[in-house]
Amino acid sequence: MPIVHVNNIDLSYVENGTGEAIVFLHGYTGSTKDWEKQISFFSKNYRTIAIDHRGHGNTEAPSRKEDYAIKIFSQDVYALLNKLGVDRCCLVGHSMGGYMALQIILDHPDIVKALVLVDTASGQIERPKGFVELRAMMDELARKEGLRAAFEYEAANSPLRIERFAKHPEQREISLNKTLNTSVDGYIYVARSFGEWPPVTDRLGEIDVPTLIFWGEEDTPFLKASKIMNESISGSRLVKIPDVGHNPHEEVPDLFNQTLDGFLSEVRWR
Repeated sequence: MPIVHVNNIDLSYVENGTGEAIVFLHGYTGSTKDWEKQISFFSKNYRTIAIDHRGHGNTEAPSRKEDYAIKIFSQDVYALLNKLGVDRCCLVGHSMGGYMALQIILDHPDIVKALVLVDTASGQIERPKGFVELRAMMDELARKEGLRAAFEYEAANSPLRIERFAKHPEQREISLNKTLNTSVDGYIYVARSFGEWPPVTDRLGEIDVPTLIFWGEEDTPFLKASKIMNESISGSRLVKIPDVGHNPHEEVPDLFNQTLDGFLSEVRWR
């Protein structure tokens, strides 16, 4: 994986294929690996670029809290695209990556020809009772005992995790490996950055490119947010993926890829 120095950080990314560019932005505790099924499918006809965001994967992990913010993450992506000579693209953002995608299109609308938002939001989502205390304990364990201990605590005490892993036990190992592939500083400070990101909901009306919104039917915390984005972005399309949770691109990649491919075939790139 190549590494380039942009925006004062060593950023790791993967690039495959030629043609119009599709840029994949992963979610919290994710990496470029999250998009492997998309890269192999779309690189046959498109230039695909996926990025390890700061604190994740093979990208540098700063040790200061102030170096983690959605605005900074989006600046990392924009700087990389400039470095690679990408002047137009389809942005595909999952969860945290969706926050970045929204920030980028609002800050640099000319570079985005199409937008794909996957189980994400334009502002804060509702957190279950006790979340603040749960998160504080996870962060403490991550520092003192490591990321595996933090993950195991969440898996045993988060109602959403308990329900998810009971219904889809195979997701437990996948989620654990993602956590272990994240730096401790990234695990703690990236999560904190979400609550500090100024919502962009009142600016969604500025988006005037083709927009596709995916929502996994079992990902209940993002239902309201997905509907708000769909209602606020003119001409956007909301696709509900049944029987999947927060990661439809990984859980049902064939259906995800077919739906995205149909959407891309309708994009006017020039």
